Amino acid sequence: MEDISTVMSWFSSPVYNRYWQHYRQAMAWNQRHRRAYQKALEAAYGPGYCQEQYPSRNQRYADWRAQESNSEDGDEESSSDSEIECDVSNMEISEELRQYFAHTEKHREELKKQQQMEAEQQDSYVPADQDLHGASWRSSAAPPSERPGERRGAEMKKLYGQDAAKILAMEAAMQLTFDRNCDLKQPKYWPVIPLKL
Repeated sequence: MEDISTVMSWFSSPVYNRYWQHYRQAMAWNQRHRRAYQKALEAAYGPGYCQEQYPSRNQRYADWRAQESNSEDGDEESSSDSEIECDVSNMEISEELRQYFAHTEKHREELKKQQQMEAEQQDSYVPADQDLHGASWRSSAAPPSERPGERRGAEMKKLYGQDAAKILAMEAAMQLTFDRNCDLKQPKYWPVIPLKL
């Protein structure tokens, strides 16, 4: 069995020096990029924006950052590059970027409306262990704002013209038959459960 110290120190072999040099350079670039990004966010949204958005990030990686800052002190290149200031106060925004932001905001509003509609639709679902008449307590108790059937009559007249009254009567007869059979037989509703995979 090999000695644990030889197994653990394989990565410190001189063969991997070039790899670790590239790794340190990449990590230094990552840190510079992260700082520049934070400064850009603070310039755009005000000081303290990053701390409000990601409060635990600084605490979570504090020990890593301490090690990285110690390793950056030894690197002349990384210490000089880490002091780059980004002035975004007079940055020009192209028309394409403005259109992109407008499109993104429009999409966000559409998603918000869709979520509200889905929430309203979810409220109208009838639980599987209750019947349709038991869920009538969910409907609003406010009086109707217009005469009952006025809008439906106008739609039917637009669709069917002179035969609108006849078709409305047939629909009413079918609905009354359905309601009478529901009252007599008291059927249990089959649960309709959407698959959300």
